[in-house]
Amino acid sequence: MKKHALPLSVTFPPASHMNPVEAVGFLYEHGFDSMDFNFVAAIDMYGDDWHEMIAEVKKEAERTGMIIVSGHLPFRDKTPEILHQKVLKTIEMAGELGIKRAVLHPIGDGMMPAGEENNKYWFQKNLEFYNTYIPYAEKAGIKLVTENMRDAHQAEGCHRYGSTADELIELADALGLEICWDFGHAHEAKLDHYTELLKIGNRLTMTHINDNWQGPDDEHLPPFYGTGDWDAACRGLREIGYSNPLNFELKFKKLPIQILPYATDLARAIGELLLDKITESPARKSS
Repeated sequence: MKKHALPLSVTFPPASHMNPVEAVGFLYEHGFDSMDFNFVAAIDMYGDDWHEMIAEVKKEAERTGMIIVSGHLPFRDKTPEILHQKVLKTIEMAGELGIKRAVLHPIGDGMMPAGEENNKYWFQKNLEFYNTYIPYAEKAGIKLVTENMRDAHQAEGCHRYGSTADELIELADALGLEICWDFGHAHEAKLDHYTELLKIGNRLTMTHINDNWQGPDDEHLPPFYGTGDWDAACRGLREIGYSNPLNFELKFKKLPIQILPYATDLARAIGELLLDKITESPARKSS
């Protein structure tokens, strides 16, 4: 019997460990009931020859009962033209896979001085950027989701647009987008999860659960392995009534394959603990 109604999800381990079809079975065996699809890895693995792979993924998901709920579209490449083509292909892949929503990072280089002019400039650039892909997403039957970026270790006095809840809300409300909160990015930006989540409210439909030490690297550690405030995070999710999958976005690529099952089991156990905290009533906590 499931302990929680809220699903636990994880982005499938990277291409160095297994392909997407293998990942469905692997995550199911390790207790996850839903999965986030890594389109970034998939397009690099398969290129234009992805149709058979998607068909096999759907077959394996049907066999196991694994629900593929969301995905992550590409966000960088050698040239803007190559990235554009990859985003279009992965939107098509997402549509064929039948997922509901996919993250597409906002654009912003973090090198412009912080202030109103910076925000106006990148807001307009992002309107153009997302409007390029919204028609393709609508045709594929998926909802585009914008995600908070990490405003850390930029040039002094500069700011990367899309790092705060206010900027995500500005974009989401202007374009009809949903919001994904990356807890690692927010921690590196030194934001308070609770305050920011209350601002976002029911616009939040996805999460990227990970931790870090606020250093120069976006470490994507499991919760409690860094310095993030997970009590504030869970309180915020509880108070906004978050009801979609709690999705882990962890860096498994450096782990030896022999350790991967244990790391996945640990992620699931941490997920259950977070769900306990999210569903815990304030009255019970204080008693």
